[in-house]
Amino acid sequence: MTAGSLALKAKSQSKRHLVRTPAFEEASARLQYLVDRGARLGLVIAESGNGKTTLLENFAEDLRRASCITAHINVAALDPEELIWSIAAKLQTPVENDWNLFQLWRGLNDRFSELRFLREQAVILIDDAGLASNDVLLHLYRLIQSEIAGDARLSIVLTATPETAVRLGRKLLDLVELRIELPAWNATETKALVDGVSAGSERSGGRNIRFSNHAAERLHELAHGSPRAIVRLAELARLAAEADGRDSVDAETVDGVHRELGVGVRALTA
Repeated sequence: MTAGSLALKAKSQSKRHLVRTPAFEEASARLQYLVDRGARLGLVIAESGNGKTTLLENFAEDLRRASCITAHINVAALDPEELIWSIAAKLQTPVENDWNLFQLWRGLNDRFSELRFLREQAVILIDDAGLASNDVLLHLYRLIQSEIAGDARLSIVLTATPETAVRLGRKLLDLVELRIELPAWNATETKALVDGVSAGSERSGGRNIRFSNHAAERLHELAHGSPRAIVRLAELARLAAEADGRDSVDAETVDGVHRELGVGVRALTA
């Protein structure tokens, strides 16, 4: 099997793997605390690939299971109208596709008034806030400062990398009531994740191909503890071992895949 074929097969089989590390559990608990006390704004900081999106996705699922009205949005490429339309629609606001920004804000404010009357809480999870345009950040600031939204017990969570967080601006950062940092994974957590990759492949009908301790250590070293990079390299290494008819992945296989495909940490975590 060629390097290109391995990459395509790994991409087709790729899905988000979750290992609930102590740091992940603590971050989830702190987000729940933010919502329980009705705080307005939280901020999750982590390097790209360290689990910000996974954290928000799983927290959104938990909130929906608890019947909390939840909007989960990635704002990296949105303009202000798309932002407010997405928030309004996901908070179950009656909106029309041709509404302008003024109409969208009016509809959203009406929804907040309704939630206040019903004594219901809403949560908005904004992924990649550090990549939002300045215009979108202005509207997020307006939303966070809205008295109507505050009366409706609206909580908002933003995510950013350490590098992009500065783009949020001092006025927005000063409103943050809870800051959460997700660290890179340690070697033990990396081993748990690659074991999860193998188990997931077995459950989906693939072969049970295990990673040696040295292979897991090498994965951790090459990926610098980035879960996204670890999963990507692990999937490629597992496929390479499977193509060779082997039942395990060793450190040499990991190095070979990394070298042959030119897979670097920057590309994996971008």
